[in-house]
Amino acid sequence: MTVQHLTNAMFEEWVSTERMVRQHADIDNVINNELLSGLDMGERQNILNAFLLNRDEVFQSIRILFELKVDIHKIARDKLTREQGYIVDIYQHILDSNYKKDFFLKNALTEKEVNEGLIRAMTSINKQYDYSAVNLDRVVIHGVHQFSPIILRTIEEIARFKEVILLFNYQKQYKNLYQTWIDIYSAFECTIEDYDRNEFVADDPRTVSYQGNVLADQMGKLIEGRKKEIRVQRPYEILEFDNVTEFAGYVAGLFDSAKHIDPLRPMQAMSEQIYAADSSVNNILKIYFPEQFGEREFLNYPLGHFFLALANMWDSEENTLLITDMNDIRECLSAGILEESKAGELNTIFGQIQSLFDGCTTIQQMKKRLEGVRRSRRYIPDTDVEERLNRISYYAVSRNDIEKLEKALREIEDLGAHFYEDFERKENNFREFYKKMKHYLQTDVLDLRELSEEFRDIIQRVLTRLDEVDDVNASASFSCLKATMSIYLSQEKRPEKSANWIVRNFEQIDGDILRSGHGNKNTVYHFACLSDEEIGAAKKREFPWPLNDDFFEVAQNPVDWKYQVYVKSCKEYKNFKRYALIYGLEFNRARYKLSYVKRDGVSKREPYYLLKLLGLKWNSYRERKTGTKRERGLSINLALTGASRFDKFDYYRFKICPYRFLLESLIEEATIYKDNFLQLKYMEVLLANRVREALRNVPISEWALVQKLEEEYEELQTYFPFAQTVNRIDVIHAAQRRVSEAEKKQLPMSESEERKDRRIQELFIHNRLVNYQRYKMDVFKDKFPDVSREQLEKGLSKEKILQEGWRRKTDLWCKYCANREICIAYYCRKD
Repeated sequence: MTVQHLTNAMFEEWVSTERMVRQHADIDNVINNELLSGLDMGERQNILNAFLLNRDEVFQSIRILFELKVDIHKIARDKLTREQGYIVDIYQHILDSNYKKDFFLKNALTEKEVNEGLIRAMTSINKQYDYSAVNLDRVVIHGVHQFSPIILRTIEEIARFKEVILLFNYQKQYKNLYQTWIDIYSAFECTIEDYDRNEFVADDPRTVSYQGNVLADQMGKLIEGRKKEIRVQRPYEILEFDNVTEFAGYVAGLFDSAKHIDPLRPMQAMSEQIYAADSSVNNILKIYFPEQFGEREFLNYPLGHFFLALANMWDSEENTLLITDMNDIRECLSAGILEESKAGELNTIFGQIQSLFDGCTTIQQMKKRLEGVRRSRRYIPDTDVEERLNRISYYAVSRNDIEKLEKALREIEDLGAHFYEDFERKENNFREFYKKMKHYLQTDVLDLRELSEEFRDIIQRVLTRLDEVDDVNASASFSCLKATMSIYLSQEKRPEKSANWIVRNFEQIDGDILRSGHGNKNTVYHFACLSDEEIGAAKKREFPWPLNDDFFEVAQNPVDWKYQVYVKSCKEYKNFKRYALIYGLEFNRARYKLSYVKRDGVSKREPYYLLKLLGLKWNSYRERKTGTKRERGLSINLALTGASRFDKFDYYRFKICPYRFLLESLIEEATIYKDNFLQLKYMEVLLANRVREALRNVPISEWALVQKLEEEYEELQTYFPFAQTVNRIDVIHAAQRRVSEAEKKQLPMSESEERKDRRIQELFIHNRLVNYQRYKMDVFKDKFPDVSREQLEKGLSKEKILQEGWRRKTDLWCKYCANREICIAYYCRKD
């Protein structure tokens, strides 16, 4: 079992949900109501914002002060930073108030309580574990480098009745390397005993691990300053990944192959066991293989996203929903708990209509715009206008779909009010909220909805966890509830569904490497992310904000051994990764590999300096995509019935870009503008064409033209409710330019030519598009020829389409393509 299992079992009340609910609420109330009373409003608000923004770290800092039993009277206030002064004020206020009972941490456990804690720890992973033969008189804790205050309290309590042995590896030939362990363990009030076993020396070149063992020895000698003893026969190889995404792709390939070899135990089947100085690549791998990283938390399911999104939108001051990110509405619609005919229906409708809601900050505004669309459709004057409006995504949606979305938005409003209305005005508001949540999950979700067995089990375990807060009399701000919701809305863990990290961190090397000689002889132990930034510097903050080194070393100087060990272990973390790398290479009994990630955003990294001093050969990794090409047009060919179904504008689409032809002519069977940028460009086209039609063959002054544009804009704006004042100026100015350019054409155009010209602009936004980087070339030149029916039949025949395939042709026209958002080529192109 891990040391965390031991601490959780020994102080189970301290880590309970109920206790943390109360503590969060207490801290929130102190910060909001009882702190900073002597400051002016502006200064007070700045401090409040800082503390509330870092709520989790403030929570951890206060708990650390209680776990260490920091004496408030021995803190040198004049040595504190301003923020540290405020954290001490919070600590003192809790000590001097009724809140103190919520931070009570029991001292002097009885022997019976210690025994019960040990048994709980042993059975925490396997409830059926038979501990009857275990000697409870001795507890061995092996390989712990980072000691938290609660771990140290656990050791202290156990040591009152049991023999506690702290065990760690030591190789005296690398005294400087292992000094980090000596420094930490010397702070314990006990003698360090050295068993003085033989030093490990790599002396058998026939072993597969020999080169890695020698590398460890040479790095150790470098640290010891014994440079003359180092012999490097040839440079060591290091694999270079350009970025973390490329590294993630490499790991994903290894894991995917292992899953085919042994689906039940893919980690053991991996050809490389990977340990990274920065294991954040797992954040990407979770997307590829979510099942590998343990059971999903309740809030990571769509239903959980619904409650998080609802909380994000709720404005406790206005007591209503306030939309700052339209993705919150999308999350609510995707949750599967609002009424819909089939899964995903509401999300699909919203995706088609979303551009209509640009600028909306309330659901009332969204519903008003939907009503405007429905009213406008009622009074469309003719089929030509209807055809043009159907090129706007929110007019292409049926009346029935609009009504479904309106109903869903009303449900979101009702649920927001149900859970959060008058939250901050109620007594014991945390308890009342979670009672409502518990009732909703039981009656509206479990009892009424069809759920998978897995998710049903998770909800039932969430309900079990919520039982803990049934009797919690706690009141706090809505921001506290929102920030801490993830703590309480999570299910009770199942040990058998714990995470198996694909890329392990360096802290796992200590135990794992000793098994390296017992598995597959072809396995490679891969040490990754070996850059100066990852090895030479601590990647995590040593203490939670606003605590720091000075707080523990200057502002006070306690003599308690627990305090000394905690501070020392935090400060020594930066030396741990160096030790872990050399230890892993030294005791590895399999083959090894080294790698690093070259780029972190725009900044470049270098391999770890100790490796460079020994001589490195860089091998760049470039992911090679494999796989067979799919038959182009295989499924869509079945839908082709000849060119008779197409017109010349379909021909133009195909000539410009076959992929665009596939999407607009075959799949959507129309050009539908889906985002605000293109909808405003389309508005510009419609405005110019309406004015051209109205003023056809009529001489007109520039002033009269502007007046007509203003007049037509007022009427057209009804169909574009998201357009703002700044859009009005841009649209009218651009439409004026279009009309003026059309008037300047030397040869008069026939009525049919004008209709064609207007239609081209409606479907392609422009009929002439100049690329100024290519000698002012018109990229649409020869793209809109007059074609006969015979040319149309030939140009869009099955044979011609098959010959071209669905190739993507990129140029300036991509910017105005109605489907640019789903076309990778648009983002990859270089203008």
